[in-house]
Amino acid sequence: MANSLVAAPSILALEVIKNLRGKLPMLSSFSSNFTTITSGAGKTIQVGLVGTSSAAEFGANGYLAESNATLTKTDVTLKHFISTHRFRPIDVKEYGMQYLVNSFAPSAADAIAEKCLSEIGAIVTAANYSSNVNSGASVSYAELVTAKGVLDAAKAGSKRAYILNSTYTNDLLSDSQIIGAAGLGAQVIQSGLIGSIAGASVYQYTNLPTNSENLAGWACGSDAIAVASGVPLTEIAGADVSQETDPESGITIQVVMFQEQGGWTNITAEVLFGCAVGRSTSLHRLKTA
Repeated sequence: MANSLVAAPSILALEVIKNLRGKLPMLSSFSSNFTTITSGAGKTIQVGLVGTSSAAEFGANGYLAESNATLTKTDVTLKHFISTHRFRPIDVKEYGMQYLVNSFAPSAADAIAEKCLSEIGAIVTAANYSSNVNSGASVSYAELVTAKGVLDAAKAGSKRAYILNSTYTNDLLSDSQIIGAAGLGAQVIQSGLIGSIAGASVYQYTNLPTNSENLAGWACGSDAIAVASGVPLTEIAGADVSQETDPESGITIQVVMFQEQGGWTNITAEVLFGCAVGRSTSLHRLKTA
């Protein structure tokens, strides 16, 4: 049993990452700085925002005067998020390692994913991003194409994404212009995934907050939102610690495991994560009213 417990943090970290896959795919559509830097809550990370630029003719002033790329950055403050479970000694002894894996990994991954997404959703407000449209109770392919035009006019960065609540996503799954597209109907029906529309990836955000502003989704360029992550400092003496990085999102999850004096096994999955407003004109909010 002792050998199983020693191996547990690495096994659990890997299982949390496996369960996290597919839950944070939208992060790839934002400007990001996912590092393995070890720090505490409150650490500030700089995230570069690369916008659009145009070529110019080389002139008398050489390279500098004609350099017109829009390169800016924003600061993201990291928060320390945890998901902790405690297991009774009798349960660990009777059911072993697989019991810990099955009980801990799925719920910890869900909790961390939801917490990270809630941080992102909370900043998509009228105060931060003024561009919006009232799409009503449902949304259509044509309305998303119009939203693309808004991003085009704002010269929003690439890549681009539509982040939509469940209702709006389901509207698109039954939109004849999508289902009727050559070869796409069967794929959408079987997978329930749209993939991309008008050059932008479509992501469902099931618990997307309305922010008391009837928010139902948004279209954005990669420079609209900045996200960052790191690895928390472990302050528990003698704890077993392991880390795994999600190849899809880039986030590193750390698992800390120790046994309390009373014999209970304490397991925590944790991450440093934060987000901030990037280029405010590169996001267009979709509202129900």
